[in-house]
Amino acid sequence: MSGNLNFRISSALKDILGRDLITDDFIAVFELVKNSFDAHARQVTIRFENIQAGNGKIIIKDDGKGMSYDDLINKWLFVAYSAKKEGTEDYDFDYRSNLNNRVFAGAKGIGRFSCDKLGKQLYLETTKNDIKSKTEVLLTNWEKFEGDLREEFVNIDVLHDTKNRSDFGLKHGTVLVIEELRSEWDRKKYLKLKDSLAKLINPNAGNAEEDFKIIIEVPEELEGDMSFSEGYQKVNGEVRNFIFETLGLKTTKISATISEDGNYLWTELTDGGTIIYKIKEKNSFPFLLNIEIKLYYLNLSAKQVFARRMGISSNHYGHVFLYKNGFRIYPYGEPGEDPLKIDYRKTQGFRRYLGTTDLMGQIEIFSNTEELKETSTRGDGLIKTPTYYQLVDFFWEILRRLEKYVVDVQQWGVSIEDGNSNDINGRVVDLLAKLTGKEDLIEFEIPSNFFELIEISQINSADAIIDKLNNLAAEKGDDRLIREVQNATVRVRDLKLAKEEAEKIAAIEYQKANEATAKLKEKISENLFLKSINTAEYEEVIALIHHIGIYAGTINNYLKGISLRIQNDIPLSKEDLNEIIKNISFETKKILNVAAFATKANFKLKTEDLEINLIDYIREYIQNIIPTVADNTLKISFEDYTSMPFIRVVKPIEINIVIDNIVNNAKKSRANNLKIELSESEKNTLLVKFIDNGNGIEENNLNKIFDLGFTTTDGSGIGLYHVKEILHAIKGKISVINNSQESGVTIIIELK
Repeated sequence: MSGNLNFRISSALKDILGRDLITDDFIAVFELVKNSFDAHARQVTIRFENIQAGNGKIIIKDDGKGMSYDDLINKWLFVAYSAKKEGTEDYDFDYRSNLNNRVFAGAKGIGRFSCDKLGKQLYLETTKNDIKSKTEVLLTNWEKFEGDLREEFVNIDVLHDTKNRSDFGLKHGTVLVIEELRSEWDRKKYLKLKDSLAKLINPNAGNAEEDFKIIIEVPEELEGDMSFSEGYQKVNGEVRNFIFETLGLKTTKISATISEDGNYLWTELTDGGTIIYKIKEKNSFPFLLNIEIKLYYLNLSAKQVFARRMGISSNHYGHVFLYKNGFRIYPYGEPGEDPLKIDYRKTQGFRRYLGTTDLMGQIEIFSNTEELKETSTRGDGLIKTPTYYQLVDFFWEILRRLEKYVVDVQQWGVSIEDGNSNDINGRVVDLLAKLTGKEDLIEFEIPSNFFELIEISQINSADAIIDKLNNLAAEKGDDRLIREVQNATVRVRDLKLAKEEAEKIAAIEYQKANEATAKLKEKISENLFLKSINTAEYEEVIALIHHIGIYAGTINNYLKGISLRIQNDIPLSKEDLNEIIKNISFETKKILNVAAFATKANFKLKTEDLEINLIDYIREYIQNIIPTVADNTLKISFEDYTSMPFIRVVKPIEINIVIDNIVNNAKKSRANNLKIELSESEKNTLLVKFIDNGNGIEENNLNKIFDLGFTTTDGSGIGLYHVKEILHAIKGKISVINNSQESGVTIIIELK
């Protein structure tokens, strides 16, 4: 028997295209908001009614172009058909040209099933933007599709009616009334929806913000909103996104754009308000065009500014978002999500690479290419095509350029605007010199003070740099650059002569200084320390010496490890040796810093009090510094359950000492796991828990461990005493809340 056959479609198709693909309520709302945007709505209102009463409904209303009876039949009820994708969506729409040439946000034809994700019943009312239009109504009971799976999809009825006018008073547009809600909603969830919607549309993308507004209305939360003055703390009101530039983040930023024709790549790096370089080069990513990346390095100051102005810490807000034609693609940038594997790479070198907590920014795709297309499974990002992998490569190229500056030039610290550091000026010059040697370089714009940087940087490298710039200027025919290079050559020659003369004078003065120092040492060798110091100062100095001992012990462990390898003929790779040397160098710097504090007047700690977000500071110290102190025998994990910044005035070095001592004690107790948790109590108190699996503390010693001189190990009995004193001074306290000699100790710090 031969002939043609046809597919049959089970009613189960509804779940496959809907609730199985649309994974959460927020994404479902996003899909419906996108539909309003694509319908050229000026405003969409999302209203929650009677939620607390138990018969709640969600009403999504827009003032878009609406749908006719034919649109309902041939578009809305035509499963998986997309007139947007086909290019016929606006065939009969005559005022599109007045609306900023919007690009469609969705084109899959399945977003309508988002209604099913939110509730079991859907009432749809729509009025076409046409003088003769009537109001069309559809009533859909989604549970009808969930009965007999052998029932054919097309045989299940959707009720229809036609009215003379809209029950909601709309001249044109669409209203969705979703009832018998499938999940619970509360204030926390409303605020999370509002926050997520704020990131849905990228205001930098050219879609004028005033052209499309999203409003949330929850009458039951109006009274709760009265307790807050800031808009982001209120449920009701307009959803507002922010533009990164308006935050005034005075930090390092890199932006990179691939041209619309895909031929060129422009990159600009700024440090605060100073342009470090602008370059134009040939695009080495042939599949990519019309794409822009902006990345911000969030130093401590930038994080504090963000928290003050946004009312939420940056790590709770998100990191690197991805937008296509102005609309966000999930899960890129979502806190806790890392589809670009940024943090995975960070774990391979905490001091070499930036992680999601160090970054904020966006990737913007300005095209409808099918090669960069959202997956049908909402929340799963883009389809993994060769073009997608090239986009990832492009992102990593730009991130590495930012890292090159933050790690190698700033060295995680000094900005070029922070002072007259010859070291950073010299490193900036070296970086620019290397960039001039790029093979694909077409144009190169240097900062206005570039030659001043040369003059105050390492003069020995200036000749080579000037030669490169001279060649570049000659190739490009840039007369201005040629003149500046010639002037710089003269200035560098004069500086060399001045340097040689200064070195001669310095040698003579150095000899005199040595002689004077020797005499001074003879006069103060009468044990000045023991004569002049009082009891409080003595305890402070001893504590600092104890802190130095921790760092010195870490160095000693590294050296023991090398010695054992040599004695037992165990090979040590060049990479491992380099890493050990860097770690020893870092510990040495920490010892020198503490020693510098200890040698100031009367050996007192004179660090300035700083206003910092303790949550961010503790997180960064644990993630960036502690891994260099703790050896491989102690695995440290970190969890942050806080939701708001915790701003306090403290001495950062004292916070370091507190953390270092507790970590060091966990190691002494033979723990191999230490979990550090941040949380908050209702009394505006920050809680820091240290949970280890070491040997624990004997019960009869619990009330002594914070006493000066008490120890059960070969330690000095100073560490926990000093921790208690530091915390007492900043109105904090420390206690042991769980203790077992078999399963370890939980220490909790409370900071008000």
